[in-house]
Amino acid sequence: MKSALTTKKYYVYAHTRNDDESIFYIGKGTDKRANDFYGRNPFWKNVVKKAGGYKVEIIAMCKSEKHSFLLEKLLIKHYGRRNNGTGILVNLTDGGEGASGMVISEERRKQLSINASNPRSEAWIKSIRIARKNGGNGGVVKMGDKLPEEWKEKIAVSKLGSKNPMFGKTGKDHPISRKVLDIKSNLEYESVSEAAEKNGYKMKTLYNWLSGFRPNPTNLRLQTYGRS
Repeated sequence: MKSALTTKKYYVYAHTRNDDESIFYIGKGTDKRANDFYGRNPFWKNVVKKAGGYKVEIIAMCKSEKHSFLLEKLLIKHYGRRNNGTGILVNLTDGGEGASGMVISEERRKQLSINASNPRSEAWIKSIRIARKNGGNGGVVKMGDKLPEEWKEKIAVSKLGSKNPMFGKTGKDHPISRKVLDIKSNLEYESVSEAAEKNGYKMKTLYNWLSGFRPNPTNLRLQTYGRS
C-alpha cells in the first residue's frame, strides 16, 4: 500500500483570462503543475500577456492518471482548439497521452519524414512491439468516449452548495459571472445565462458572441465591472 506522502493526486484544471474570465486552456497535472508558468506554449504565454494574467480553476480531482487523461481529452474536445479552428483553447494537442491532434509545421513534417526514413534500432522496434501489444496508448482513450456516469455524479456532488469554491460569490467576485447590457433597450441582465434565457438563446452560443469568439448579431454586450 502506498503512503499518503507518496501517492500522487491527479487533477484536471482550467486557465481563465484575467480580462474577461473566459477559459483558454485545459490541462491535467499533479502537485503545482496548474500554477506553473514555465514550459507553456507560446500561444498560452501570448494570451496571458494580453489578458494581464490568468486564474486557475481545479475542475476535478481524479482517482488515477488514466482518468485525468480521459477527462482532459473530453474537455478539450468540448471547448475546441484555436490552432485547428475547432474552438477557443490554446492547447496544441487533443490532450490525453502523447501529442494527438498536434498541428505540425511543414518544416517539422519534412524533418520527421527524414527521420522516419532512417533505419530503426532494435531497441526502438522492441519498444513499439511492446506498446502495440499493450494496446498502443494503453487503451485509455478512444474516439467517442464519454464521461462515466459515476464521474458525472462525483463532479456534480463536489460542486454543490458550500462545496463549490464559488458558493455565495456574485458579480466581480465570481470568475465567470458578468452582467449583460442590451444597448438598444438599456435592459440589464445579472448574468449571461439570464440574458440567454430571456432572449431565447443558448447560453454557450450567446457567450461565444459576447466574448468575441464569433460575430455578435445581437444588441447584447458584456458589461465591465464597476458599471452601474
